[in-house]
Amino acid sequence: MTDLTGTWHLHRWHSLKNGVPDGYPMGEDAMGQLLYGQDGEMSAFLMRADFAVSRNGPTTDSFLSYAGSWTVVDDEITHLVRFASAAHWIGRPLVRRMRMEGDALALSTAPETSRSGSVYVHELLWRRHPPI
Repeated sequence: MTDLTGTWHLHRWHSLKNGVPDGYPMGEDAMGQLLYGQDGEMSAFLMRADFAVSRNGPTTDSFLSYAGSWTVVDDEITHLVRFASAAHWIGRPLVRRMRMEGDALALSTAPETSRSGSVYVHELLWRRHPPI
């Protein structure tokens, strides 16, 4: 695996429902930044592209941020969340499957099953900034 330390910018965030593309949680033009420090600390911020022009002010579905520490084992990265805009994430490990796609880093959530039995996965594709 390549060295992940540094700054990554969101290229694409899409969701899959039962293995089939199911849209973009924050729009096709969502924006984000992911930082991995050499000291094992990380932070992530994701937002809708229209976040700044929202007439009703920001809502929990218009941005997401969290920070904590990170570790890598094999093809999984774990973000141990200490601070988050989603309070139920605080203190939880967020485990992501990772793979390199050329110069991009793909992170996928673990499959989650809804009450209706549908299986959802989110995949985020990040590009290093500045590109190396």
